[in-house]
Amino acid sequence: MKRHYKLFIGILIGIIIFVTGTVVAETIIESKNVTYSNTNSGGSYADVQEAIDELYARAKYVGELYQEEILNGAYPVLGDGMIPIYLSDNGDAYYADLYTKWYSYKEKKWANAVMLTDTGKTKEYKTGDKINENDIRAYFVWIPRYAYKLWNLGSYTTVPDGNTLKDTSYADSTSQASNNARIIEVEFGTKSYLDSKSYKSLTRNPNTGAFSDPTGIATDNYLQHPGFTLGEKELNGIWVGKFENSKNNSGIFIKPNETSWRGVNLSTMFNMALEFNATLTSHMMKNTEWGAVAYLSYSAYGKGSKININNTKDYKTGYSAGTDQNSNLGTAVSSSELDKTQPWNTATGYLASTTGNITGVYDMAGGAWEYVAATIINNGQKIAGDASGFEPSDITTYMKSGYIDAYPADSNTTSYNKRILGDATGELGPFYKYKIPKGYSTRHNSWSGSNYADFINPNSAGWFLRGDNSVGGVMTDQFSFLARDGLENSDRGSRLVLTSTARVS
Repeated sequence: MKRHYKLFIGILIGIIIFVTGTVVAETIIESKNVTYSNTNSGGSYADVQEAIDELYARAKYVGELYQEEILNGAYPVLGDGMIPIYLSDNGDAYYADLYTKWYSYKEKKWANAVMLTDTGKTKEYKTGDKINENDIRAYFVWIPRYAYKLWNLGSYTTVPDGNTLKDTSYADSTSQASNNARIIEVEFGTKSYLDSKSYKSLTRNPNTGAFSDPTGIATDNYLQHPGFTLGEKELNGIWVGKFENSKNNSGIFIKPNETSWRGVNLSTMFNMALEFNATLTSHMMKNTEWGAVAYLSYSAYGKGSKININNTKDYKTGYSAGTDQNSNLGTAVSSSELDKTQPWNTATGYLASTTGNITGVYDMAGGAWEYVAATIINNGQKIAGDASGFEPSDITTYMKSGYIDAYPADSNTTSYNKRILGDATGELGPFYKYKIPKGYSTRHNSWSGSNYADFINPNSAGWFLRGDNSVGGVMTDQFSFLARDGLENSDRGSRLVLTSTARVS
């Protein structure tokens, strides 16, 4: 049967080539393209036989790809130039076999993939090969589409003063705040699967790009997370940069133990993200996408607790402070001080990952503050104090297309009720204000007592920052958020997301 199938493919391609003279034969199997051209332009294979062999090699495995049952269809899908990998504990990346168990969300082992600097080298690697670190341009982690169980729909608009704290330690500050942290209940699945379970969705205004709460929703309902919506498309997952963005003359790259890219305004980061790979719909991470990763990190499929801070003052990606965070945090250290910070591929390093192991997302606490694409609905007008570098009309356009999350124009520093459900802001209340050991007061959430919970406002701080920086202390975690003007700063960076590879229900 297999021999006959292979012969049939060969005969079919041969007939097409004979009839048309110049042709591209293409098949898409699990979003992997196989093409052949008998001209010198656009051909991916040297001859028809090579194309036939590739077609057959992929076609014979249809239906046999490893697909973890609990994902309910939200399986990782690779775009052109992406190589699936499994990571050894020391960080070595190997070309994963797609037909064996190369990820397991049940075991908190998230799917990883890389892209190479020289895309032509992609074909040089085969299943089982170790990927040369020097060839890798970017690491990505798959976040499958899911619905999550709501736990807090409070309408928080004020921040009462908490107890005045003594200037002692960060641990004392954290203990003073309410701790409502919990394991977030999630169920994975495609949009059609989640719809069949009657899980509610947010509706999106096509004119402004803003989300609104679904009618009749209540605590304990399941909500389809809005981080899997891009414009009019409902995605079955997103590929998230494993580390904060770095940059060289070739553009953005995403790797461990590199200096994160900072010191440019928000629009520069945003536009560079769009240029990374337009075919794969690369873009700057949105606030809802940040929330999708943060919530999954606190589920049964993630670490289930706050992640360690990256406390490197030289902004090296992927680092983690020592386990004695109470004494070692609050002051950034050099990445060479290995008694106080460790790289991603060590036992301490794993604690800064969203999974608590090497397969998760890093730098979501500490390192650089990360700008996310989320701001006030401006109706084409400049927001007071905006220093993002965007033309106001461009912000409106990107909101409508789904590349920037849109928040109400009447938002203010404590209007947590203006949140988008799922964005990991207003659902973390109630909020309190505490004096911290540095001698001033800041707003805190009730989730883990994390420091900085300032909502965006149209007066001077219209853009969200996430994750805090390297000196944030023990209160810093994946739920910290702050509002700023989009201006360049030496401690502000960003992160990349890919979406076009995800199948749309």
